[in-house]
Amino acid sequence: MKNSEISLKEDAELLAPAGSTEAMRAAFEAGADAVYIGGDRFGARAYADNPGRKELVGAIRLAHRLGRKLYLTVNTLMKEDELERDLASWIRPYVESGLDGVIIQDFGAISMLRDLWPDLPLHASTQMTVTGPLGASFLRKEGLVRVVPARELSLREIREIYDQTHMEIEAFVHGAMCYSYSGQCLMSSMIGGRSGNRGRCAGVCRLPFDVYQEKRRLNCPDERYPLNLKDMCAVDILPDMLKAGIISFKIEGRMKKPAYTYGVVSVYRKYLDLAQELMASGHTSSYQVSPEDHQMLWDLFNRDGFSCGCFLEHNGRSMVALHNEKLNDVRQKRAQDLTEQMRSVIQSQEALAKLQAGIRGDLTLSEDSGEAVLNCTWEDRDGRHASYSCRMSGVQKAEKCPVTEERVRKQIDRTGGSEFFFLSLDIHMTDDLFVPVKMLNELRREAFRGLSEQIDELFARKRPSDSQPDTDTEQRQVISGYHDEYIPVWFSCRTKEQLAALSEVRGADRLYLQSYLTDTDLADAAGKNIRLELPFVMRHSDEDRIRRACASYDRYRSGSDEDGILVKNLEEYGLLCSMGMSGLAVADAGLYTMNSRAVRFLMRSGVMRFTAPWELNAGELKDRRGGSTELIVYGRTPMMISTHCLKKTLDGCDHRHARLSMTDRRGASFPVECVCDSCFNIIYNSIPASLHTEVEAVRRLRPASVRVMFTVESGEEVRNIAGLFLHLFEGFEDVTDFRMPETTRGHFRRGVE
Repeated sequence: MKNSEISLKEDAELLAPAGSTEAMRAAFEAGADAVYIGGDRFGARAYADNPGRKELVGAIRLAHRLGRKLYLTVNTLMKEDELERDLASWIRPYVESGLDGVIIQDFGAISMLRDLWPDLPLHASTQMTVTGPLGASFLRKEGLVRVVPARELSLREIREIYDQTHMEIEAFVHGAMCYSYSGQCLMSSMIGGRSGNRGRCAGVCRLPFDVYQEKRRLNCPDERYPLNLKDMCAVDILPDMLKAGIISFKIEGRMKKPAYTYGVVSVYRKYLDLAQELMASGHTSSYQVSPEDHQMLWDLFNRDGFSCGCFLEHNGRSMVALHNEKLNDVRQKRAQDLTEQMRSVIQSQEALAKLQAGIRGDLTLSEDSGEAVLNCTWEDRDGRHASYSCRMSGVQKAEKCPVTEERVRKQIDRTGGSEFFFLSLDIHMTDDLFVPVKMLNELRREAFRGLSEQIDELFARKRPSDSQPDTDTEQRQVISGYHDEYIPVWFSCRTKEQLAALSEVRGADRLYLQSYLTDTDLADAAGKNIRLELPFVMRHSDEDRIRRACASYDRYRSGSDEDGILVKNLEEYGLLCSMGMSGLAVADAGLYTMNSRAVRFLMRSGVMRFTAPWELNAGELKDRRGGSTELIVYGRTPMMISTHCLKKTLDGCDHRHARLSMTDRRGASFPVECVCDSCFNIIYNSIPASLHTEVEAVRRLRPASVRVMFTVESGEEVRNIAGLFLHLFEGFEDVTDFRMPETTRGHFRRGVE
């Protein structure tokens, strides 16, 4: 372990947010090693002051001159036309300027960028919900070099990813926390059409809700913000994070102002350096953060205090800002005063000087040649170096008052406002020369211009001229498995009551069975087409149980072409690969395939069946091609998948599976399922999404199958709804006279921004 700790100490990176070029400069002034920033497209903070092309290219060049790095956030899901028409041309100038890496979520974007620029480092965004080494290993095999794990992981789980994959680990260390696993939240999308997966989250988790178990209210009147997590502040455990294998320490806050960025980065720069020094000497037990620095972080911004996130505990009441004290006037005044102080610091000459790159200069003034020659040399911390030599005529023998070396040095060293400053400057001249001041100024400016171009060229990257990723034939591969006479209907259910009700429905012969069901349940389903449905989340503690469920299913499955295992995340797919069962994988809606390239990306790895994402409308579904696709035609959308537990937060944990309801300001009630065997919550939409009025439109999409997804329905509702959809899609005639309750068509017609 000591060897890995030494390498981590040498390479640890402080990564700062930059919602604008001003925030980027503030981050570099405060000592950030790297920044992550979005352009005007494809970033998960669409409402930040993201720079345009000229600004962003300039930002990349500034980062390189300073020996820092810039990562571009392309961490949104992309629709077909956006990916195929826009992505490559939009990102090209940044890649060719030497972009240091891309933080990415979409499988299709991974495929395109990997094919176009094989040497471009790709980083798996936390939006990909990587929860363990199996998912990380899959991404590493696909060419990704860094992973940002789910923020819900403990330090022990992160260390396991590092030990088994040796990927670079980037982890959030400070800032806002999402209540849902990032990438698995559809709350903003389904309520207002603003998708968090598209960078437009409305922050619904910051709103008030009342929580009930049956008719008993669980939260007090002054605790109405049960989804409002406190901000993370992990400055106290930086040595432990280093030991966990984390190489990049990421501060959240691209929507924050430059003053906030400067203040937070300056504190973390101080303590990350201290943690590394103490690790090197073996004295981490003496690591301590001063009360003054704690107070600075507190005053800059927090939500009802801080927590260390999930690094040290799975979940708990102490992580939730139930009172939403961020509205407190006194705290706002302290934050405003500190912000003004930070703004003054950012604009000071001392701070601005930190945006200049240090170089070494060598100036020769020769009477014989009549020339001044200035050679400038730049080198970064990774050993890259560039140099440029500039010469100009104008040096003469002095007739009266010769110029002194001190005067020459003072003139050539006037670098304020330029890109560089001299770390050292050697001057070679005799004592009897005359040199025009104007010529010295021009010499310096031209040398700096040429050196800047040399540095840019050092980082420049070109697209391989013979790269032809994905053929038109592949793009137009049609969905397979379509039946002209009918569309097969598959049923998914969450309870044994629902399963029993389905057994009474004629024709309900295609079932997804939950992984917690026993061998007896599987045996009882003999004669039906059965697929196994895995949980929404798989963590280290779940692996053995899910592995046993997959092995048990493998013994009982029919061996037909319709066999399958519904996987909801990369970790579960990695598990199937490790068991030699990847060919059975059915990618669920949350394993996003928003575009045809994403489909083909997973097909090449072995997945052949897919579930259409919730956020595509009918037209976008038609454009998305490839594989055998199943469309969910009925079910309550899982709005949030959360490691946090409303029951535990508001009422205490009794280690029993529970069903709650959560009511918003408008009276809408959202069912909540507390899954205790894996310790997570599912928050469902207040009403089901249903396409029972869109049968012809669904048929025109030619899905291989459709799915009816039961969640909180009673046995009677299951029988009636199952009968209706079997009648609509498979032609069964014995449907009862049943009136569908209130439903929504979801995004089938409207889509998302």
